[in-house]
Amino acid sequence: MMFSNVRTLTLTALTGLLFACGGGGDDGDGGTPSVDPEMYELEVTVNDANAQTALAGATVTIASESKTTNGQGVASFELVDGSYLVSATISGYDSAQQTQVIAGEAASLTLSLEEDIVAPPPEEMFIYHSDNDDSFYVQYWGDTWGSGAGLDDSIVDANFSKVIEVTSGTNWGKGAGIAWGNEQENAIDASTYNYARFNLKPNGFANVEVHVQGFNIPDFSIAIPVASGTPLSDGWMQYEVAIPSTSQLSWFAFVFASDTDASVQISNVSLITKDVDRSQPSTAAPTPSVSNEQAFSIFSDSLDEDKFVSLWNENWWNAPFYSPGSIDGDNYARYEIVGAGAEGGVVGIQFGIEYGSVDVSNHNTWNIDLYVEPGISRIQLQLVSTDGSASYIIDNPPTAQWVSYAIPFLSMGLNGESALNGAQMQMAGIQLWGEAGKAIFVDNFYFSGEADKYDLNVLVQNQQGAPLADAVVYVGAESEFNLPYEVSTNASGIATLSLAEGKQKVKASADGYGIGQAVSDIANGANSLTISLVPTNAGPTEAAPVPTVSNDDVIAIFSDTLSSEHYVTYWSDPWWNPPTQSFVSLGGNNTSKFQITPEGTNGGVTGIQYGVTNPVDGSNMTGLRFDFYATSGISRAQFQVLSSTGPAILDIAGIETGRWISVEIPFDSATGSFNRSELTQMGLQLWGSTSDSAYVDNIYFY
Repeated sequence: MMFSNVRTLTLTALTGLLFACGGGGDDGDGGTPSVDPEMYELEVTVNDANAQTALAGATVTIASESKTTNGQGVASFELVDGSYLVSATISGYDSAQQTQVIAGEAASLTLSLEEDIVAPPPEEMFIYHSDNDDSFYVQYWGDTWGSGAGLDDSIVDANFSKVIEVTSGTNWGKGAGIAWGNEQENAIDASTYNYARFNLKPNGFANVEVHVQGFNIPDFSIAIPVASGTPLSDGWMQYEVAIPSTSQLSWFAFVFASDTDASVQISNVSLITKDVDRSQPSTAAPTPSVSNEQAFSIFSDSLDEDKFVSLWNENWWNAPFYSPGSIDGDNYARYEIVGAGAEGGVVGIQFGIEYGSVDVSNHNTWNIDLYVEPGISRIQLQLVSTDGSASYIIDNPPTAQWVSYAIPFLSMGLNGESALNGAQMQMAGIQLWGEAGKAIFVDNFYFSGEADKYDLNVLVQNQQGAPLADAVVYVGAESEFNLPYEVSTNASGIATLSLAEGKQKVKASADGYGIGQAVSDIANGANSLTISLVPTNAGPTEAAPVPTVSNDDVIAIFSDTLSSEHYVTYWSDPWWNPPTQSFVSLGGNNTSKFQITPEGTNGGVTGIQYGVTNPVDGSNMTGLRFDFYATSGISRAQFQVLSSTGPAILDIAGIETGRWISVEIPFDSATGSFNRSELTQMGLQLWGSTSDSAYVDNIYFY
């Protein structure tokens, strides 16, 4: 067998050599000269299939050769005998192809291309309509969104052939909800629609909230009085409500609030496209008088932006409707009062959430240009930092003109027991009172002025007054993208911080103690502060029990004993005043610890992410189980399992403390549209003192 292979290789090599030498012939040395194959012309004409007119500039391809048609729509090729696949393409037309045989003579071929006509989307998208079928497939048709509402689609009505009646539920007091939704793979392209149109026949509900959620937009909701609709007949009312456009619509919903039993009939729900002529100022905002070096710019066409607005329209409560615009190339943000937002609807503008907060601690003034339409009576501006927020109120603002506001931080009123931390600014808020349909315009958002800074000497001591060395004194929060400003105490228990003038929230921590906190008013002169720390309540000395389940039967998220492809990707999603997370080793077993912060004593809550980008499919699972240890001062704990469409919640008042317990959140306890096939986070909420912590281990779906 070996010799046979060698012989084959030899013959192959020899054959290649003969071909390389012209097949053994002799061109001029007595051999037979080589002859080039005969070539024939193929003329390809490309035209419009309907108009039969020539298409110049089309690309015609045969094998690896491509040519462009001339003004007469013709491209020519020289080919040997054979069979060829000829294709033609041009923008705006469907491509075409055809087989052509060359057999000893020239040939011609015509390819007719059909125009690629993109049909415009219909001007109306039907969700639930008497005269039209639903425009799109909807997975969750008529979901009650966890409200426990009653639904009856057998209503007979003289005006509409399709009517659904919604009655008060059991989970939101006497409120109710009805929604239509899809998972992301079936999200609906509603990008051309800017209004919702629907009919209601109310019986007891005073307001309706319209909700629009998309996978690529922030959640939108607006409340309108049911009495504000256009009367039809027999008690029916019609409504048209401006909504944000989205190419990935996930949910459209109605929510009705009530303290007493109520009902409402619904018909002809659709999304529509309306031409809207929105008002705007006649001139652009004035050019800022500061230089780039003197300002930290968030939004301006005149200044270089040091950070950017990542979200213009976070809906804090009945937010005014946001739309961008420009005048002579100068961009602005427009906010129009809608519905119940006339009584103080408020929008959040994020600039320090994505990729971390903004450090403007070297500045002391917030600058913003506003143009206010007549009919708006009050504006409240807010700045939000990691340590709290502050407000500035403008009553009876000047109207029909651009006004440049320079607002010193010290002139803003703090909201509650908080401080405005210029080193970690995150958001602004705009709250409006006035007539529905009236708008304000925003431009040139930046920080300026030079902040004065002064030393603050902080003494950290225990309850007996003894100084604590190596305690950490800090201002600000630590998160995925933020680091606090911190200094350690010396042997005398003192740490010196350099802070901007105004109120500052100062925290201190030390091993074996709970977190202490105080607010200090920093001013020119001697600044000092004393923080006394309280010892922490005893935590576990032994590791959590070893799980008695196997990897084959569960989906593990966090455990030294169990494993899976899923794991905790982020332990500290700050839902609201979250406990601080760290890891401790108990008998060599890695355990997650959550210590309550001063702001979080009344229910601070954190999100534990394990499936935000790669959801866990728990379709074959029963629930979530984990080991939990609460120190003696924790009085209540709430746990959540979040899915892509809603949570399962377990609330335990008087939770057992001082020992490891097993906590289970069964999926069948969830209400509403809990989707066990797309599980994303676990929520942990704690009530207790700053001396208290909770410990978590062995998190898995069973």
